[in-house]
Amino acid sequence: MTLFQAMRRGAIALGTFALVTAGSVALTRTLTAERIETHQLAYQHRQLQEVLPQALANTPVTQVLESTFTLPNPQALGLASDSQGWWVSNSENNNPSRNRSSAVILPVVTRQGYNGEIYLLIGIDEHQRISGVRVTQHQETPGLGDDIERSRSDWITGFNGLRLDSLPPEGWAVAKDGGHFDAFTGATITPRAVVNAVHKTLQYAADTPLPMSFEEPTL
Repeated sequence: MTLFQAMRRGAIALGTFALVTAGSVALTRTLTAERIETHQLAYQHRQLQEVLPQALANTPVTQVLESTFTLPNPQALGLASDSQGWWVSNSENNNPSRNRSSAVILPVVTRQGYNGEIYLLIGIDEHQRISGVRVTQHQETPGLGDDIERSRSDWITGFNGLRLDSLPPEGWAVAKDGGHFDAFTGATITPRAVVNAVHKTLQYAADTPLPMSFEEPTL
């Protein structure tokens, strides 16, 4: 066998190996993509229920998923023009006098995270109070910025019950910036991004026509 023939055979073998490897990777990705997407959807469905007020906590997830509406001015929430939110209520159309509870769930994207975008779900009840905040996706540093996850710490629950006027404007910041909210040791950027996103979402809900009518809380 000549040197040229040996080189050609080696090149063919290497090319064949590369094609087989690429094909295997593509096949694996195709086979697992649907499963991954299903798991992501299931996770988001759980998060939707977790940000609802207590009065609506037992709302079936199917009812929540069917309650979508098109968001006005979604760009204010960092979203694309065709984005949707959710409106959940226990009121009955034929009984308007019934004591009702309702909430909107707004998806939010902040691009101010340390390692990229942070995706949130924020629930706001009929009194403009935050009923829950959950992070659905992020790329923050494990052991530092991932404390925004409810499974890692209870930091994210510190927004529960707050209204836009619960704090002065300067209070909607992390303590390092003179605000109300604690930061994480060595990871100020991440909680700062979440606090800013929650504050902007409350401003959005106050200024934007949404399916629910907000009412002042009864004292």
